[in-house]
Order: sequence, then structure tokens, then C-alpha cells
Amino acid sequence: MTTRRILVADDNQQIRLLVGAALRSLGHEIVQAVDGEDALQKAISERPDLVLLDVTMPKLDGFEVLRFLHKQPETANVKVIMLTTAAQQDDLKHGADLGCDEYLTKPFDPKALRVVVEKVLAELES
Repeated sequence: MTTRRILVADDNQQIRLLVGAALRSLGHEIVQAVDGEDALQKAISERPDLVLLDVTMPKLDGFEVLRFLHKQPETANVKVIMLTTAAQQDDLKHGADLGCDEYLTKPFDPKALRVVVEKVLAELES
């Protein structure tokens, strides 16, 4: 298995720690961002293979971050999973319209998260 760099962007430290622990067990490198602006800066500087984005973050929300990532040449092809409490049908549609690869809602099962992350990362191999 290839080690991948994953950016976890969430303003809740407990969520970042839980996601990080779940994904480190798969051997991946985890980078954390505390808000939308931090997520953009780290996406550009760290060049992650995958970004997990919360929708409701300070400074820039996850949808704004996703929109920006897909407009920039250096991050246009990064895989994105929305991991959020924003679970209304409109939220899911908005995420899909902006090009997120998967949409998971909180609370989440760490095993289910690992399955979805591995599925999305496998798409990088093909």
C-alpha cells in the first residue's frame, strides 16, 4: 500500500484527532487544518492526495475551500471528501455540484471512514 498525505480540515480538534487516529492506522500521513483559510494554505503547501473537509468552519466554509481547490491548477485534481454535520439534501447536492468525491456525515464510524478513504485513494491508482 502506498502512503498518502491526507489533509484533515475541521475546526473541532477532537474530530481532527479522531480522524487522524483512524487514518494513521492505515499508514497515511496526516496534516491538520483548523479553519478554511488554513486548509487552503496547507493544501497548496503540503500537496495532499486527499482532503477531508468540514463544511462549517470559520473564515471560509468547506464549500468555499472546495470551490477554490478545484479552480487552482496545483490542487485541481485533489480528491475531496466532505465530512460534516451539514447533512441536508441541498448540502449533499451542493457538494456534488462542486465536485467532492464523497460526502460523509457526522457522527461517523471510523471503520466506515477508512473504507471510504481507501476507496477514494484507490481511484488515484487507476
